[in-house]
Amino acid sequence: MFNFSKGRIAKIDSMPDLSNKKVYEVSQGNVNVRIAAPLTPDQKIDEETVNLINWLAQEQGISPEAAIKKAIVTAAYIHDVTSNQRGELLVQHPDGSVRGIFLK
Repeated sequence: MFNFSKGRIAKIDSMPDLSNKKVYEVSQGNVNVRIAAPLTPDQKIDEETVNLINWLAQEQGISPEAAIKKAIVTAAYIHDVTSNQRGELLVQHPDGSVRGIFLK
């Protein structure tokens, strides 16, 4: 999907994946994005979210800033695959069973 080298998003060209390409283009500002109420620098993140960011960073051995970026890019990719391309998100469990994850 994506390579997070030096805290930057790098496209991996070995995967001919439309969502990979679209998320990369959005991250580079190459796609016009319109938001009803954009996030502003003076807004604060609630404590629950900060705890989750710190947990993700610790679990992955990365900085909180990198964890935020990685989470957002992953969410954007999953959104594009499942909503825009009508794909499915499937998880294979250790027992071999496969279940779908449906995000609203």
